[in-house]
Amino acid sequence: MRILIYWEQESWGGVDTHLLELLSTWPVPDDEIVLMVNKGNRGFARLRESFAELPYVRCVEVVSGSHNELNRRCRESRLLRHAPKLLHFLQPLTYWLSVRRLQRQFAREGDFDLLLADNGGYPAAWGTICALEAGARAGIGARLMLVHHAAVSAAPFMGWFEQLVDRRVTRLATAVVCVSQATRQALLDRRWFDDEALRIRVIYNGITLNPKPSAEPVLDIRAAAGAGPADRLIGIAGRVSAYKGQEDLIFSLARMTPADRQRVRLIVIGSGDPPGELDRLQRAASSLGVGKQVHFLGYVPGRAVDIIAQLDLLVVATRSFEGFGLTLIEAMSVGVPVLATRVGAIPEFVHPDVGVLVSPGNPLELAAALTDFVSDPAPWQQRATRAQQRLLQNKVDMASEYRQLFLECLA
Repeated sequence: MRILIYWEQESWGGVDTHLLELLSTWPVPDDEIVLMVNKGNRGFARLRESFAELPYVRCVEVVSGSHNELNRRCRESRLLRHAPKLLHFLQPLTYWLSVRRLQRQFAREGDFDLLLADNGGYPAAWGTICALEAGARAGIGARLMLVHHAAVSAAPFMGWFEQLVDRRVTRLATAVVCVSQATRQALLDRRWFDDEALRIRVIYNGITLNPKPSAEPVLDIRAAAGAGPADRLIGIAGRVSAYKGQEDLIFSLARMTPADRQRVRLIVIGSGDPPGELDRLQRAASSLGVGKQVHFLGYVPGRAVDIIAQLDLLVVATRSFEGFGLTLIEAMSVGVPVLATRVGAIPEFVHPDVGVLVSPGNPLELAAALTDFVSDPAPWQQRATRAQQRLLQNKVDMASEYRQLFLECLA
């Protein structure tokens, strides 16, 4: 099977981690996979070497002319910084120009059996949507779109155009893959998709259980934070952005009693997006008197499970929507207790017997849960043990599920 994966994004996060896991565990090495990415894709840049190690994957970088990419270039230019206001109304034109550009790029790579357009939210990366249209024009018989996050409602004054695009996607896509039921439902609730006319399949994210020991050295988190043996390492990992709730976790730490707070080291892992977000959070922690308990480690290289395994508790404090929450599964796989907000897909797999859920954007509830963990960690560890056992019992081979879906679409 010859597979083309078109992946366009600007930042980094769970989309690139998921794609690396999918391709690293691909069940048929005889398949030929061409991974086409946009130049400036920071997710690809940070994992470039890992993708290059896969013998059946060939990476191709292209210059994207999508609506997202044109907006980014204008924002970075002092002369064109106001141009995005005009581009908003020229989107039908930029859509078709992007389709034609991608069609030529696809044709240069030869014939393909199947196209997978890897998207974040919807319609998030417009280039990914254009890839479906370009794939049809390039003669690719089976065309799928993968959606990781929430769908959003149409942009102001462009509902007519976005409705037309959704109708085109319904006709052009052989299937749409969602990483959770919550993501699937958001597509149906907020967009113009017909689930009777379009196959919308849910394939949960998977990780490699019991991976081989890593040859790369991993940062000693406890030493980096200057924590003692009795200190509790409570970590939050991923892109540092307002909607991810790192701020709420800092606020909750400040609400704990001084005695409980002294037993905690809050570990914030990840780079800021936007870049000033880390500085803002550091100022907030200092102003609240918890600066000594909060440690910002930035981006930490290495496998996520090796980093998370060093924590005593993993927190996911997302405020709005979480398409899946891969770090939660990674924590469960190594027996680390989890605390998360009740948003998006998280309640689909974090049940009361394997983890603790709180309301989003609620530092008071977070503080109460953290206090309970510090005071009596035994029940939390019991939940973590059950979560780990359940993952081992209900192991799902994500890559095999995708390939089987590809075969069904080709049939």
